[in-house]
Amino acid sequence: MKKLMYLIVAIVVLGLIVSGCLPVVPLAEKDETSSLTKAKPLKPPSGAHYNLNIIGKKADWSGGGSYDNPDRHTMFVPQDTTGWTILTPGDDETTNVPNLPGIKISMTQGAEFAVLDGNAFDDGECAFQLAPGKYEVWITAKAKPPKPGEDYYTNIGGWVFATDIEGDNYYYNIGSVTVRKNSGWLDATEIFYVSCSEDWFELVECNGLGMWVFEYLTFLTEYDFGDDPDITAASYFWQYDNHGNKLVKVRFYKR
Repeated sequence: MKKLMYLIVAIVVLGLIVSGCLPVVPLAEKDETSSLTKAKPLKPPSGAHYNLNIIGKKADWSGGGSYDNPDRHTMFVPQDTTGWTILTPGDDETTNVPNLPGIKISMTQGAEFAVLDGNAFDDGECAFQLAPGKYEVWITAKAKPPKPGEDYYTNIGGWVFATDIEGDNYYYNIGSVTVRKNSGWLDATEIFYVSCSEDWFELVECNGLGMWVFEYLTFLTEYDFGDDPDITAASYFWQYDNHGNKLVKVRFYKR
């Protein structure tokens, strides 16, 4: 009896396939569909790199000191930056940027990689120096995953700040990433490049990633704006807005 039932079912299915009511997906298409729905996570390059660990601590943490040993690879920041603010001084029409939530990580470039200030708890700021050259930058969140119903994340924004000879201030964002524990590694290289659409002064050509931010800062301060006021100072910093992440790792690979 069972054999008869199997035979009837097989005949019905075959009839549906022949009539086109039941589509058949070729094996190759199945593989392609599977590869599209199960995209492989991004992985940073292999090889030598500099590793920076940004460690989130509770609000009452008091390590003391600036943690400015250049050989360090760690910074200490609030695990929750709610209530912390980066001031954007200036009320002229060029600023037009409200105070930013989070803490500030000043970024410069010098003779070597160095943590110049690894403690954000004393004044809401850290400072980091990159070695010479251009870098591919990758970021990920580590440590324990969030509890059910919670969402641990860190918003990292790259900002250029410039001041002209008349004292007017200019702030503009050149990219941002949001890092979560389950997001794996993220390619954050673009937040170190100023594209033509991000360049407030329209000095960058519209091709590729744009201009490496530290080359851009030098170019900006040396450029002759003619009848417009020249830029006298320019800097780059990270807006680090953390909500629960206890460890964010940053890797720098020489390009």
